[in-house]
Amino acid sequence: MQNITIENLDILSISILVNLYEQHSATYVAKKMNIPAPKVSRCLQNARVIFNNPLFIRKKHGLVPNEFTQKLYPIAKELLQCSEHLQQLSTSVTALSSKQINIYASDMLAQHLHQQLNQAIELSEIHVSYKLHTQSINTFADIESGVLDVALITESNQQLLQFYANALEVTPLQKLNHMYLISDAFHPILKRDLDLDTIADYPYVSAQDLATPTSVDPFIFYCQQHHIQCRLANTENVENRLSFHDLQPLLVQTDHLALLPYSKVYDHSNLLPGLHVCCLSEMETNRLYLSQPHPTLYLIKAKSNRSSTLGDISKAINRIISHGLH
Repeated sequence: MQNITIENLDILSISILVNLYEQHSATYVAKKMNIPAPKVSRCLQNARVIFNNPLFIRKKHGLVPNEFTQKLYPIAKELLQCSEHLQQLSTSVTALSSKQINIYASDMLAQHLHQQLNQAIELSEIHVSYKLHTQSINTFADIESGVLDVALITESNQQLLQFYANALEVTPLQKLNHMYLISDAFHPILKRDLDLDTIADYPYVSAQDLATPTSVDPFIFYCQQHHIQCRLANTENVENRLSFHDLQPLLVQTDHLALLPYSKVYDHSNLLPGLHVCCLSEMETNRLYLSQPHPTLYLIKAKSNRSSTLGDISKAINRIISHGLH
């Protein structure tokens, strides 16, 4: 078994593992936990990758835990109980503290932002409670309306940023200079030259986290500018925006491709079994951005919100990004 680190574990996967052990049915667990059945499958696959073990055997009467899972169950159950106790403590602290800070950051950008932000808050001794959101249809509008307090967004359209300049404080954090291709591990493109024209030969999954519905995926924009037909893959079955773990079922064992500017997708590619992630060459990346600006990672908040706590948590996020979280 490979080394297990805390950053590879998440409470949802542990909870699903415990419930599958007790209930033997992924469908029942999905209903009990009120989450989509595909998410149960993704979390189970995540746990299998982490522990390098199949964990359950599928039989006629349901999922049966194997010998390893029987030993793992009491430990996972204890972890889950500890998490519940921590949640109760957090809830009681939140009730005594000031307004909760609502933060948006797509999980395409950062798989472990929550953990790193907790560490940054602890080191800085910031007394704040926050909620991390990973879904927002129009991030700028949500900040303006107060639904969100602060957000990490990716944008290359400077004119769009200027449109919100009166109401929002927009701070550039990191220019995203690289582009990563995600495909099935045995995709035929891996035997060809990896260039933009070749990528356009296959159905394209637009997965980049864009700030507003009017933003355009850089690859789609490139194809439009060069009159290249870009075939979009069907993502109608995906709820809201694509998440990090949505990539696996969309791309594995298909001829679909995705392009993302986030290095963390490459760093955490081990959580996407069956997929291959590689960095496009500098020449092809320069071609892509020849007629459009590189995307930049921004921190945005409302100018009207002068909370010192919001300022402290914004500085903490800035430090995390400066240490390579992009």
